[in-house]
Amino acid sequence: MATAKKVTSVKKTAAPAAAPVAQQVRPVVSALTPAQLQVQAFEKAVRCFAAQNFSEALAAFVEVPKGPAMDVSQRARSYIQVCERRLSSQTLEFRTVDDHYNYAVERLNTRDTGNARRHLESALKLKPRSEHVLYTLGICCALAGDGAGAYENLKLAIEIEPRNRVHARQDSDFTLAAEHFPNLRDLLVA
Repeated sequence: MATAKKVTSVKKTAAPAAAPVAQQVRPVVSALTPAQLQVQAFEKAVRCFAAQNFSEALAAFVEVPKGPAMDVSQRARSYIQVCERRLSSQTLEFRTVDDHYNYAVERLNTRDTGNARRHLESALKLKPRSEHVLYTLGICCALAGDGAGAYENLKLAIEIEPRNRVHARQDSDFTLAAEHFPNLRDLLVA
């Protein structure tokens, strides 16, 4: 015997009404990774730096080290130091021997022998027989390849304070320069 299949009717229901447009917009998710965003921030900061807008560059560089890329963070920290130095040097006033001397030593540490020499010479104008300034000017001259200047300034520093000869013998900047300048070598050996 054949059984009849029960046919059920399916009632079609209306499709749900479309959601309003405001509900359809999903939040924009950046397709960039945090490292890529960090690089973009770094590039923006470098553009400000190149335009010599150091205060804006400094503010931008400060945000960069918060990202995950360590190499970019390290470069940003270097730029932060440069920006800070540029901003502070714009307001520096050099009034004393120590002001000139300290700035010259900072410049010498970065191998900026031109600025270092100018400030050491300015310090000597204020106090001509300052043995520590003469000694440092001797180093500055040696680093700049001026053997005669290194010799003359170190010679004066030793005349004022004989212990400077001992210090110079132990100073790698003078010992390296003495290899190239015989008169400086003779001064260290004497």
